[in-house]
Amino acid sequence: MDVFTKYFSRLVVSNAANIFPSLGRPVANPTGNQHLLVAEMRKLSRDFSISRQIAESIETGTDEVFRDFDLSTFMEYFGLDALVKTVLALAFKLGSRSDLKTKGECTLETPRPAQRSYSRAFTLAI
Repeated sequence: MDVFTKYFSRLVVSNAANIFPSLGRPVANPTGNQHLLVAEMRKLSRDFSISRQIAESIETGTDEVFRDFDLSTFMEYFGLDALVKTVLALAFKLGSRSDLKTKGECTLETPRPAQRSYSRAFTLAI
C-alpha cells in the first residue's frame, strides 16, 4: 500500500463525522486535521493524477466508514466543480470495488452545469 493511500484514508476516517454527519460518529479531533484533507482535495484541480490514489485509498480503507461509502456526499462536502467531480468519478469507475464503480458511474451520468471554465490547453491535457 502506498504511503499516500494510508495517509489519505486516515484523514477521511478522522474527519468522517464532519463529512458524513448521518453516521453519528463522535468528532475524533475537533481542532484536528481537516485542513490537511481539504488541501489534498484541492490538489485535484491542479493534478488529476492523484484522483486514482484517492479512489484507491477509499477502496482499500478498512474502517467502517469505507464499507458503504457515500461518494456523492463526499464530493459535495468539498464543493468540487464539475470537471474535478468527473475526474474523481472516472477514477472510481476504474477501481476494483463494484459498489464504488457503480457510484462513480452514477456520478458521471448525473447532469450538472459547468462551474468553471478551463483553458483549452488544460482541457486537452486531460
